[in-house]
Amino acid sequence: MEAFDRIGTVCLVLSCVLGAYVFVALRGTFLLATMFSIVVIPILWMAGLNILDFLTRPFSEKGLKGVLSWVIVIVISLILYAIFFVLLREMLVLLHVD
Repeated sequence: MEAFDRIGTVCLVLSCVLGAYVFVALRGTFLLATMFSIVVIPILWMAGLNILDFLTRPFSEKGLKGVLSWVIVIVISLILYAIFFVLLREMLVLLHVD
């Protein structure tokens, strides 16, 4: 199982984690929390998938396989989703939610 073929799964899991954070941050209003989660998860998933595909393309074109490919994908995705988390948190702060 190659990591570059499983980038979508990694992005989906991390997007769901950030969606859960939005749901917890908006815990006062269930409907708003549900709507934000429904909107945020697909957007973060698509954005993460496109950016990770672009950033890992040089490694996949060289035929990198094995444990090193998983390490590269996970490290880059954690950095990317940490940036997404900071931006999402700033958005919530600007909306006076968190």
